[in-house]
Amino acid sequence: MTDDITAKALALVNALGSEPTGIQATKLNRNDIFHEALCRAIEQHEAFKQEVSDVVEDAFGLQGGHTLHRFIIPKPKPDPLVEVAESLGFYNTAVNVAANIRTALEARGLEIREKGQ
Repeated sequence: MTDDITAKALALVNALGSEPTGIQATKLNRNDIFHEALCRAIEQHEAFKQEVSDVVEDAFGLQGGHTLHRFIIPKPKPDPLVEVAESLGFYNTAVNVAANIRTALEARGLEIREKGQ
């Protein structure tokens, strides 16, 4: 699961949770079946949106005509850390390896950035 999906799910949980009680969650519990179901539903919705975007782009080009351009989602840049993990042989777990490395670096006050930034 991407950080973007987790953030969207957490925002939705907090929006619903804060209505009667004012309680805010700081992270999702992946072992909670409802949190996991919410994340999977968001992932499916995002995949459908990307599918619609791809069809519109294929049919009408990047501009999507006058009325359909709003359905075109820019393609995400490949994650260089995932590419490195895959090059090291972590094919099935590259996304998790990259996420674990980022978490470990953040805990140490470090970050990855491109040269010159």
